[in-house]
Amino acid sequence: MGTKREKIAKRDVLPRKHWTDEEQAFVERNFGRMSFEDMGCHLGRTGRAVRLYCLRKKMTAGGRTVKRNLLVELLRLKFRNLEDFTPSRAFYEAVGIGQRRYWMLFFGRKQITGEEYCRIADYLGVSMQEAMDSRQLELFSNDEMGGVEQESECLNRKGQ
Repeated sequence: MGTKREKIAKRDVLPRKHWTDEEQAFVERNFGRMSFEDMGCHLGRTGRAVRLYCLRKKMTAGGRTVKRNLLVELLRLKFRNLEDFTPSRAFYEAVGIGQRRYWMLFFGRKQITGEEYCRIADYLGVSMQEAMDSRQLELFSNDEMGGVEQESECLNRKGQ
């Protein structure tokens, strides 16, 4: 029985290489159309490497998504690049949203509630005025975030 280090050395591990612009464009063009394994074969990489690349870049396949992703818009108010924000356990606990729920919201698979929107805005230090200005067209839409009632409750709690 060998040590862990010896076992790793014995495996056929492909050398790590940086993703070229052409490879990135190929994955973006074919994401959701080809399997990770097929894209990997075409690129000379493993299917797992392609899958991990897609996860790192937070890519989503078309499918059913919300009309307007309010969580992403809120994050963009605070961060120039979405990659600059990585939610931590402290974030999840502070906003009262689980990890699975957060990623469903982030990828647009579920619509964020008004209460969740307020808690995340508060955590990020985004004023409610900024948050509401960023989504001004949705202010009077009941189907997007549960109506004006939730927003006015949120504003009242913030003391504005």
